[in-house]
Amino acid sequence: MKKSLMENVTPIAWNERIHFECHHCGACCRHVKDSVPLESLDVYRIARFLQSQNKSFDSIEHLLSLYAEPIPIHECGYFIYTLKTVGADDACIFLKDNRCTIQAAKPRACRTYPLVAEPDDASSFQYYLSMEKNHHFTGRKFKARDWMNQYFTQEDRAFVNADISAVSEIAQLLRQIPETHKRRALFCFLLYKYTDFDLDQPFQEQYERNNRELIASLEAMIS
Repeated sequence: MKKSLMENVTPIAWNERIHFECHHCGACCRHVKDSVPLESLDVYRIARFLQSQNKSFDSIEHLLSLYAEPIPIHECGYFIYTLKTVGADDACIFLKDNRCTIQAAKPRACRTYPLVAEPDDASSFQYYLSMEKNHHFTGRKFKARDWMNQYFTQEDRAFVNADISAVSEIAQLLRQIPETHKRRALFCFLLYKYTDFDLDQPFQEQYERNNRELIASLEAMIS
C-alpha cells in the first residue's frame, strides 16, 4: 500500500480526552488512493447497505468490481481490498458533495476516525490518534474510550481478533503453494475472505467457517 493507516498517528490512552469536530469538508475522504482498507466485515456491511438501497444490487462481487481495488501486501499472494478513488484529487468513490453516500455502513477505518485501533499481544487493543488533518481538532471534547465504544463495536472486535489471529497461518500456507496451484489458491482466498457470504445471515459465524474452509483448502493443495 502506498499509504499506511499508521502514518501520522500517536498513541492515545483509553481515558485521554481530545477535541474533535467534523467540519463536513471532505478532506479526510480526498487523497486516499490505496489507503482506505476494506476488511471482510466492511465488504459485508456495505453490500448489505447497497442492497437495501437498490434491489438490483445483487452480490458482493458486484460491490468489489465497482468500488474496490485489490492491493497485494505480500509476495506470497496475500492481498486486501481498498476503496477506489476518482478525480484529480483521488477522492473516495463514495464521496458526493462532501458527504459519504454509505455513511450508515462506511468502513471501520472511516468510522473510528480520528482514532485507529490495533490489536496488541494480549488480545486487546492499542489506540492511536490520527494527526493528519489538524483542523479537525476543535469543538467538543470526548474520551477515547467513549468514541471507540460507540464506533468500534463488539462485532468489530470479534472480527479483528479472528482476522489477525489467522493471518500468519494463511500467509505461511500461501508461501508453500506450488506454482501450479497458485491461481486456484488465490481464488480460494478471494472466495472465503470476501465473497462467500450470505447477506441475510449474521457475519461472524460465516467468517469463522470460511477461515476454516480456506485453511483446509490451502493445506490440501500443499499435501
